[in-house]
Amino acid sequence: KYWPMPDWQKDVVQKYMKESGLPDASRGYNTSGRAYPDIAAQATNYFVYAGFPIPGVSGTSCASPAAAGLFSLLNDLRLQEGKSTLGFLNPFV
Repeated sequence: KYWPMPDWQKDVVQKYMKESGLPDASRGYNTSGRAYPDIAAQATNYFVYAGFPIPGVSGTSCASPAAAGLFSLLNDLRLQEGKSTLGFLNPFV
């Protein structure tokens, strides 16, 4: 844990952590952190078409959707093969 949870996020995270069906904390995630994904992805100079001029976009706004898209494609392949989805990924990434 490098940065404390911001005040505006505490109520939402605490409520989320009380929900049923969450994996046990022993499976590899920090229950006292900021509730953000622990993953990194290439995030520099993405091509995003939103009119002109066409800039290169960078940062978390690129990395998070790119990682989500990758996992969605992997889930799709698994489902096409009659397998289950990847499920909770923190222990694996």
